Order: sequence, then C-alpha cells, then structure tokens
Amino acid sequence: EYIFHDQRLRAAVDRMVSDRTIPHLLLSGVRGTGKTTLAQLLIRELEFDPMDVLTINASSERGIDTFRDKIKSFSAAMAMGKFKVIHLEEADKFTPDAQKALKSFMEETSEYVRFILTCNNVNQILPEIRSRCQEYFFKGGDQNDIAEYLIQILATEGVKFDLSLLDTYIASGYPDVRKMVNLLQQNSLSGELQPPTAVGSASEYKFVLLELIEADRWTEARKVLCSSVSSTEWEDVYRFLYENIDQSPKFTNPAKWEEAIMVIAEHLYKHTICADPEINAASMLIQLGRI
Repeated sequence: EYIFHDQRLRAAVDRMVSDRTIPHLLLSGVRGTGKTTLAQLLIRELEFDPMDVLTINASSERGIDTFRDKIKSFSAAMAMGKFKVIHLEEADKFTPDAQKALKSFMEETSEYVRFILTCNNVNQILPEIRSRCQEYFFKGGDQNDIAEYLIQILATEGVKFDLSLLDTYIASGYPDVRKMVNLLQQNSLSGELQPPTAVGSASEYKFVLLELIEADRWTEARKVLCSSVSSTEWEDVYRFLYENIDQSPKFTNPAKWEEAIMVIAEHLYKHTICADPEINAASMLIQLGRI
C-alpha cells in the first residue's frame, strides 16, 4: 500500500530488503509524504527484534541528555540480531550540541548501529551527519497514484463518492497524504463523502479558498485566510497558491499566470523578514485581485 515518490527510492528499498541490511538513512521532505511510514516498514520488513529498535521523537526529546541517557545507553547493550536500529523522528529538532555528539557516535558505532533519521528541514541537519547517511528527499507523490490509493480506501470502506469532490480533497491536501486520508474519514461517516462543512483549520480553509480562486473572488479569499490561518501556516498558503493559481479563470492566460507567480514569490520572500505575516499575505491577495 506504500506510495513511492520515485522509482530510485523503490529500487533502493527493494535492495535493502533483499540484502537484509540498511545503511544510515536520512529521509527528508514535506510532512505527510511517507517518511515515518517508510522507516517503520523497513524495520518491519527486515524483521528486527523489538529489543534492537529505539524510536525517539526529537521534537520533545531534543537535547544532549537524550543522546547520553537514551542513545548511548541503548547502543551499549549487545544486539539480539545483526545490529541495532535507532529511528530518530524530526531529527532537525535535535539541538546543535546533540547533533555534534551524534555525528561522532555514528562513525564510532557504524559496525553495529544503524540510524534512520527523518526530518522536514534537512538544512537544519549538520553536514557531517548528512555525509554519513544515504539521503532521500520526499516530494509530493504523483496525484494519479494518490487518487488510486484514496479510491481503494473508499471502495474498501463502502463509501460513495463523487470524483470531482475527491479531486478537491486531493488539491486541498496535497502533498500530505495522511491529511487527505484523515479528511476522508472525517467527512464520510454517513457512508457518502461530503464536503467539509466548517472553516477554521488548516485542513478545511483550503477547500473554501480553492472555490474562491476558481471564482476569482480575491477579496473574500483574503478574508477567509486572515480569519483561518495561524502564524505557522502561511508558508503552506504560498505553496497552495503556487500549485493552484491556474484554477483561476484569469490566470489560465500564460502571461498573467507568470505575473501571479512573481507576486507570490515576492511575498513569500517578504514573509521571512516581515513583522506581520497576515498583513503581508493580505497585500499579496490584493495584488492578485488587481492583475
């Protein structure tokens, strides 16, 4: 059931399973694209003894004490199998001191310990750690493959659905497959897939925004975003607009589409340096409405 984002990764995973071994791995990319799932699948398919597997979420256990008390202590015991596996979730949240300790430890224990690191922002990982790993970047999967996967789930669960509505779910949730599946479950309790009825969360405002883009109603789009998007979600908004701006009738014109992309890019840059991201995004939507 796993959706591979490219054939190079699929071939590498097949080889690891066939050889019954893995190198140090660094899996990076946007959330919801299968990094953690792949790590868990590799651990399962290679049939590691549960006593040889340690999973740590670095977003909550991120300091040097975690390295000393958990990673070093776990690695000191003899492995039940060929080697031990340490699955470090959100490794980009590990503190600089903890990462510095980790890079040397990875070299010292390479004969009997393997690390699987997953993260969203690979630039926060020390270059010395990256050089010790095989890196795979997870981009969004093929939307046709995602649609096939979601249709299979809906059919298995006996949920009736309209293809155009399913396309809306994919456009609104892409590339986060996990979010799409959760939204389908949330909105199909009656046995038939329904559009979301509430606005006010990252999982729902995009449905309304997509409708407003398709209708060229930019003033209303600005009001929806300013009332629904939290301070940590604005970068998702820029990506969503970039991927769906051509759904607007006026931006099907290539010249206007290019102008719109330049406006989005300009305000995405300003987002990193501005004091108020909401005002910056409101300015962008006003400009898009005036093109």
